[in-house]
Amino acid sequence: MSAPIIGIVPGSIADEMAIEVGDILLCINGQEIQDIIDYQFYSHDDYIELELQKTDGELWLLEINKDWDEELGLLFNDVIFDKMKTCQNRCLFCFVHQLPRGMRKTLYIKDDDYRYSFLYGNFITLTNLKEEDWRKIIDMHLSPLYVSVHCMEPELRVQILGSKRAASIRQDLKRLLDAGIEIHTQIVLCPGINDGEILKQSIEELSSYYPSVQSVGIVPVGLTGHRLKLPQLQTITPEQSLKYIEMINDYQVEYRKRFQKGFVYLADEFFIKAKVDFPAAEYYDDYCQIENGIGLARIFLDEFLELEKSLPEQIKKREVFIITGVSAMMVLNPVVNRLNLIKGLTVHLLPVENHYFGGNVSVTGLLTGKDILQAMENKYQGQRVIIPEVIFKEGDDILLDNVSLEELRQRSGAHIQTVNGSARSLVKAVLGFFDTEGH
Repeated sequence: MSAPIIGIVPGSIADEMAIEVGDILLCINGQEIQDIIDYQFYSHDDYIELELQKTDGELWLLEINKDWDEELGLLFNDVIFDKMKTCQNRCLFCFVHQLPRGMRKTLYIKDDDYRYSFLYGNFITLTNLKEEDWRKIIDMHLSPLYVSVHCMEPELRVQILGSKRAASIRQDLKRLLDAGIEIHTQIVLCPGINDGEILKQSIEELSSYYPSVQSVGIVPVGLTGHRLKLPQLQTITPEQSLKYIEMINDYQVEYRKRFQKGFVYLADEFFIKAKVDFPAAEYYDDYCQIENGIGLARIFLDEFLELEKSLPEQIKKREVFIITGVSAMMVLNPVVNRLNLIKGLTVHLLPVENHYFGGNVSVTGLLTGKDILQAMENKYQGQRVIIPEVIFKEGDDILLDNVSLEELRQRSGAHIQTVNGSARSLVKAVLGFFDTEGH
């Protein structure tokens, strides 16, 4: 195992020790360094022995005395130096299995790596953990972790995940609890499978693990139009969404009395489907499952409410179009209506149907270049068009179907600007604070 060094912090210990870009970190105190967690954990000692390989192949062993919390100053290209730990399950609703062909290769990788869970909040199932992984989680106290539970009944969880190892969920949670590891859990809700009384039992059993289990996030199953030879599943209806909103509201009342927090939260899609106003910020407590799409709409609307106080009454005549997925219309409509009260400003929403994925996929983050270009139909040449960055590959200007931002600009003829998804970024772009391409 090795970790190529891509940068050295100037003036750091690494700089003083003549460590260079291109050198490869091998071990710290005899411990193989598999990821950034290992590096940070083992490099914090006040005395360390660091083994590395120079660019000419020479092996160096450096003895370093330092303050306990003093950083070495090494920079790496990624946080994982070995291979990503992938998912070995066959979940009934696995989104990767529903992807069309021709997308970026990395999109077909099924991440189930506990390190990404600790570092970024990615959800894992715990079914692929080896004993050495468990020891690392516990010894390094990797907390919190984010766990896809889906249900607490062992036999049903085996059926849902398609793995016999899924049956040990209670023992696995207890092991994390005993180690003092906090857990945020997820339930992907599938009508007729893990809903109804099964859902209630799962929520109530998970609440018995509080405070080790800190939250339960419930998200609706996402189904694309590419489910040939996959199990038949049902989408959640508006009527079911309304029922779950009422049920979770009741649970929140109970848990706020017991835990002083709501504990269980519904994804924004339930409120969109039921056409019910999003809850107030208090519903989401500390927004502990924001990466799961739980509370994003409320944050956006509250931020716009603050910005509304400083909106101008009039601007120079300007027309703007905002690309969005269909499900975000409920969030954006009141914002657009308020912006259109500004004299001289005309804002239009341009909702894009997701034909590429099909099924019930309607979120903005899964829009593709092909569908965006089809929606624009060469009618926006010379027009100002705003597109959210969430549709692009992180750190790049490439969409899911490998269409680039530059290609969108060239083929549509529009003046396309990107925004970061916040209300502030959107308002600035609409009002003309970003007049160069991009921002």
